[in-house]
Amino acid sequence: MKKVMIDAKGNQVPAYAINPVLKLEDKHSRKIAKAAQMAERYLKEVVELTHLAHSEVYQAKVKDAKIKSNKTPTDGMTIGAFDGSIEVKVTKPDNMIFDNTYTNMVKEKFNEYFNSFGQDSEEISFLRDVVNDLLYTSGGKMDQNKVLKLRKYRDRLLNSKRLSENSQIFIAAVDLFDKAIRTKPGNMGIYVEVRDELGTMRRVALKYSDAQ
Repeated sequence: MKKVMIDAKGNQVPAYAINPVLKLEDKHSRKIAKAAQMAERYLKEVVELTHLAHSEVYQAKVKDAKIKSNKTPTDGMTIGAFDGSIEVKVTKPDNMIFDNTYTNMVKEKFNEYFNSFGQDSEEISFLRDVVNDLLYTSGGKMDQNKVLKLRKYRDRLLNSKRLSENSQIFIAAVDLFDKAIRTKPGNMGIYVEVRDELGTMRRVALKYSDAQ
């Protein structure tokens, strides 16, 4: 039986009629594609594990910082094995953004909060203006950095033994921010170093340029 190869149009072509160079290209491209697909599967697993690790470690560091009154950790971080044999550096993780469909809902809830004090005195008007200036940019969008800072005040109220009705409205307003949070994929970098048998930390090749 004569050997045939399938061309790009799905036609069977006798192998003897095909240029040897094209046959060589076919052989190597198939090997490279197989290895590349295998690498893709493993890289996806690396990314998924890194996302999970970053999320869990970041939240744990935030809680630890609150207990010890330390600075809130930055988004990028380096985590490692207890014995120092592994170091994983994560840069530019996925960014948090706000669903602006919630903007009006948040504004209404904060207006309800300020109105709950009764008469709109000069002091209340002043506080209302301060909050609006802090929370929203000139374009009317939420300033995410300021919003995240409001969370600590919500947590402070939640830990209070006596919650007033006003406080409960404030808490509800900040809770709306949590519902508005979305993640926007960033240009995340993952750098892994592992100690080799000679005791030297070696960068694991996760991209083409690392494997040179």
